[in-house]
Amino acid sequence: MIGAGVIGMTTAFELVEDGHEVTVFEHLQAAAEGASFAAGGLLAPDWSAARSSLAWARESRSQRKPWWSLSRRQTRAPLADPAPALQAMALKSLERMSQVGQRLQLSTETRQGLMAVWRHEKGQAAAEALQRQLSADGSKCQSIGPDQARKLETALSPDTPLRGALVLHEAETANCRQFTLGLKAHAQRAGCRFEFGVKVRDVRRETGQQGVILAFDRPDRGPEPFDAVVLCAGAAASDLLKAAGLAIPLERRVAHALSGPVKEMLDAPVATVHDLETGITISRSGQRVRAWGPALRLEDSPRADRAFKPLYAALSDWFPGAIRSANAGSVQEWSGQLAFTSDTLPLLGATALPGLWLNTAHGMHGWLLACGCARELADQMAGRPPTEQAAAFRPQRLEP
Repeated sequence: MIGAGVIGMTTAFELVEDGHEVTVFEHLQAAAEGASFAAGGLLAPDWSAARSSLAWARESRSQRKPWWSLSRRQTRAPLADPAPALQAMALKSLERMSQVGQRLQLSTETRQGLMAVWRHEKGQAAAEALQRQLSADGSKCQSIGPDQARKLETALSPDTPLRGALVLHEAETANCRQFTLGLKAHAQRAGCRFEFGVKVRDVRRETGQQGVILAFDRPDRGPEPFDAVVLCAGAAASDLLKAAGLAIPLERRVAHALSGPVKEMLDAPVATVHDLETGITISRSGQRVRAWGPALRLEDSPRADRAFKPLYAALSDWFPGAIRSANAGSVQEWSGQLAFTSDTLPLLGATALPGLWLNTAHGMHGWLLACGCARELADQMAGRPPTEQAAAFRPQRLEP
């Protein structure tokens, strides 16, 4: 297996549970050090599906040529709305996460509730579109005024304009990294091997040899064969897919997050607060507050020295006393790349290269889909047919 983030770790756990001998290769020095280190933590299938559906509709109406068609000689037919498949897999994933978490007694610092806020007319229009989509999907969503919103989130700054809020009481936020590290400990005790600081350079299958060959980015280590390989490498998947001869276009985007220790609990958010106008989300996990922004296309991402300013500004606007930012080194800043497919759904299942399996390119939905996709892949590797939820995730849908 390649990758030790939440996707790789849940997959390794499920495969070890099924009796497989598993080795995990990770180019970083520890598990959950990439995108899983600073994952926002939001677990809200209805919210994620509604936003995905609206984004798909905007892209469908756009006159801009889609990025994924630029890498092809001809344009493919428009892809279907990803929201139904995303929501179905997310619900399956949360059910599996609950089963595993309870059995292994894993702590995730879960908090309940999501509040989307806005200040201006632009945010009002976005909120109305979201509410219509959520209602059409049969989701529970409550529209409230500024006064009621401030009663629910008492730490919201009185000096920041607030026009209204949408509340999803059933949404959750949980600590992705904590869950991932807990799962690693159990997988390791069950016999899973981990090799950190090892970068896989090439994935191939050689004529006359059984299994899949991995080549490493180290002169002192030769190629090694494996019965099967699962690629869970996130943003690094693009290069490895090309090395394997698979023409599946992926787009790399950049995400930024920061977190800091809570200064005063009364000044920190109770649930998760999302600013509809900036796309920035603020949540509390244990004794820390985290702010994270949307994943930006590389050409839209600001320089490193400006990337975190919107996050600090959002914290200052909505929860000005939430974190102890004065102490040097108390606030952690994180930037990382994520892989996206053209329909924003992950790649899950067998590939045209025998023995190579994919569980990658989850974009911003890795934490939400991790447990469900991992169990689905393990079932497929055991010979079971793909479930209805996973049919839309087949890698072949994006191949030429």
